[in-house]
Amino acid sequence: MENDSIKVGLRKIPNPIGLVTAQFNEKKDVTTVAWISKVSNIPPLVMVSIAPERYIHDLIKQSGEFTLAILAEKQEQLALYCGSKTGYDVDKFQEAKIMTEKPFYVKAPLIQNAVVNLECKVQDLYTAGDHTLFIGEVLAAYHNEDVVKPLVLTDKISSLQF
Repeated sequence: MENDSIKVGLRKIPNPIGLVTAQFNEKKDVTTVAWISKVSNIPPLVMVSIAPERYIHDLIKQSGEFTLAILAEKQEQLALYCGSKTGYDVDKFQEAKIMTEKPFYVKAPLIQNAVVNLECKVQDLYTAGDHTLFIGEVLAAYHNEDVVKPLVLTDKISSLQF
């Protein structure tokens, strides 16, 4: 099978679109993720896959924590923006006027109007090809009862580099 065919095939796998936030000292960042998975119920674990060259990657490693917000359908533009800018160059929170809420257990901010926000402590991390898999224990979950339809990976959004 050709490499392009594999890429197209992998893009057909449905994934929710989320934002991961991390903060270490005064540095914070937010990035779009689509490679997300539940890993365990007991303890509650989730996985996010992030490329090492992403600004947020080292913030997660240094802080040992992150938040994961599963975005609502109406937040597509926010996903596109956060996935197309780098925290090395831009404060995405300020530039995109991202509305946040204060977390309870971690320092990284929560994203307002998401379907769900999860506060996570890094349990483990693994190198998998060109990405790092961060396994996070879910310390708290905040559900938005007004939003039921999550944003799902589409060909339009899949052109971003996650």
